[in-house]
Amino acid sequence: MNKSVNSSSQSAQAASTDAGKDFFNLHLSGIGYLSRVRWVTPQGRGRKSEPFLCCAINAMHGPVDDPNYSYLDLRVSGEEAIAVIEQLQEAVEQERKVFVSFKVGDIYAHSYERTVRDNSGRNTGQKEPAALIKGRLLLINMAKVDDELVYQREDGDDQHSQPAQAGGEGGQDLADDDTGAHEPQPRAGQRDDRAERQPPRASVPVRDRSASRSYGGARH
Repeated sequence: MNKSVNSSSQSAQAASTDAGKDFFNLHLSGIGYLSRVRWVTPQGRGRKSEPFLCCAINAMHGPVDDPNYSYLDLRVSGEEAIAVIEQLQEAVEQERKVFVSFKVGDIYAHSYERTVRDNSGRNTGQKEPAALIKGRLLLINMAKVDDELVYQREDGDDQHSQPAQAGGEGGQDLADDDTGAHEPQPRAGQRDDRAERQPPRASVPVRDRSASRSYGGARH
């Protein structure tokens, strides 16, 4: 198993933008389950009022046979990543199992209050502090829907690895205008079958060509 894909890893590197300024990029790579794909229209004027695409990834880390999960709330950056996520949106809305290998930048912790629910999911009327990780989704390297490989990114230059060039102004205004971002985090135990949760290999070639064509608009 490719450990560089199977486990979460971070790397900081210096990069130059078109403006000539130098930045240190903090990148997070890993695998996880895609959810909550949605377009958000923030309040405001000018550029800040333009709709943007968001999603969530329940990223896996820890032992392969009993992984832990970290919830990432992400703004999708770059034409390539947007095209892939849009193609996967229908499968997510159908509550199919969408598994992705990803690269994220500009990560930061975001705290908020969430509603406390009882074991049956009913609202208790109480609030509790919670936190999640926000950032920019820069790349999708691989995507599987119900264990069928539907997208495999071709090898090439990492053109969207620089958060400053991917869109937006600064790291901490990524998805703060997304009023739906503070919903309760999905439970990692939604998939009780541990064998089913084994991460697929990202290097498997596309075998179902019909499925590949259905997501063909996302290939570059």
